[in-house]
Amino acid sequence: MSDFSIKKKALISVANKDRVVNLAQTLKDLHFEMIATSGTQKLLGKNGVESINIADYTGGTESDRVKTLSQRIASEILETGEIGLVVCNLYPFFAQKNRSLDEMIEYIDIGGVTLIRAAAKNFKKVGVIFDPNTYDEVIEKLKSSKFDEQFRFDLAQRAFDYIAWYDAVIAEYFAEDFTKRKFFSVAAEEFIPMRYGENPHQRAVFYLNRLYQESFKIHGGKEISYNTLLDAEVAFGAANEFTDEVACAVIKHQTPCAVAIGDTQKEAFERAYMADSKSAFGGIIGFNRKVDASTAQLIKKHFFELAIAPGYEDGALGSLRAKKNMRIVEISPGLMHPIIYRPVFSGILVQERDRLDGKDWEVVTKRSPNDYEAGALKFAWKVVKWTKSNSVVYAVKGRTVGIGAGQTSRVGAVEIASRRSITRSAGIVMASDAFFPFRDGIDTAAEGGVTAVIQPGGSKRDQEVIDACNENDIAMVFTHVRHIRH
Repeated sequence: MSDFSIKKKALISVANKDRVVNLAQTLKDLHFEMIATSGTQKLLGKNGVESINIADYTGGTESDRVKTLSQRIASEILETGEIGLVVCNLYPFFAQKNRSLDEMIEYIDIGGVTLIRAAAKNFKKVGVIFDPNTYDEVIEKLKSSKFDEQFRFDLAQRAFDYIAWYDAVIAEYFAEDFTKRKFFSVAAEEFIPMRYGENPHQRAVFYLNRLYQESFKIHGGKEISYNTLLDAEVAFGAANEFTDEVACAVIKHQTPCAVAIGDTQKEAFERAYMADSKSAFGGIIGFNRKVDASTAQLIKKHFFELAIAPGYEDGALGSLRAKKNMRIVEISPGLMHPIIYRPVFSGILVQERDRLDGKDWEVVTKRSPNDYEAGALKFAWKVVKWTKSNSVVYAVKGRTVGIGAGQTSRVGAVEIASRRSITRSAGIVMASDAFFPFRDGIDTAAEGGVTAVIQPGGSKRDQEVIDACNENDIAMVFTHVRHIRH
């Protein structure tokens, strides 16, 4: 690509005016002629940098909605390259909250997007700058005569990313129902560089919509990695499945080791930890309430990679920060977006988040669950939603006692849950994320002390499974809703 050679005429129109004066002063020193929209021109003038008002330059008028749309401007950027440098960033649609539709519409930038797109398209003649964080880099390149075609090509790539993101933010705002969208894009920008991906040789970055970034806070610990963030979402989601109770969830490899509720947060943590203390080692711990100081004192006695909660008391933060390597994350429950998506075959699968529905539960056995079993079944059904399929959850009222997850056969999941169960006392219930295809799962559960089962139903052999329950005096409920999670 060719050496540095652009016309020394710059168009400056910025909504974000950070550091633009310093850039303009450098351009002045380099003998650039500058054209500016009224707000930018006023700021530059106050700081001793002369510029031509865009309306005077085009012979037109500048209004609230039409500032830079001009045949002359378009031609000098897109065709002739007479304007060799475009400095432009966009109305902050992406930063608006609690505004009406009419107000939001006024934050949709038209002219700026056109300027940036035109300059990026004609990168062989024109340089485009939108990010104040790149001004120093640009200044260095201009001063050293290295503002060449290769560098302008790099700027163009960044610019196309910028306007694509900007349009994605707008599209997401207007899209109330994703199933009615023909095109799908994600309105996220770089937020946290990861330590690494699933393995240390894989690079990774966490991207997040700017509107949500202030609701995601890291209070301490090592740099977050890809795997810990995946587990953190499950820990927070599983704990926050319980809205009326104080809950704690311990997660490993995107599936719960244990989940418990308690009268206090300290009790919920102790019950969850003791349910599977071996698996909890090095796990991710999540809460649905602000972490208090007494709970934090217990947490610091054990090894956890990350704690995540909707908040922390000051005393709790002080205790947890003593564990220098443990990440401490605070997020708003609002970040559990109702739409989830994942890449596959270079495309994106999009679906609604799994929501619980207890309206159509049906007792299908001779015996109904007693009050204790009914409470334990409701608890287990909430937990199994967050386990990896195929999965079953053994629970007593208010805590898990054994989890078999991620298995290729359902009876295999039952066998694992039975082996991991820390108790054989009466009152163990079992939740299954999908139907039992054979009665062997029930027979194995009966040997493990299970007295009540909750599952979706829907197998061709449902009656065999019901008969197995009746033979073992097990109560069973069909939910008619499954909770498979891959």
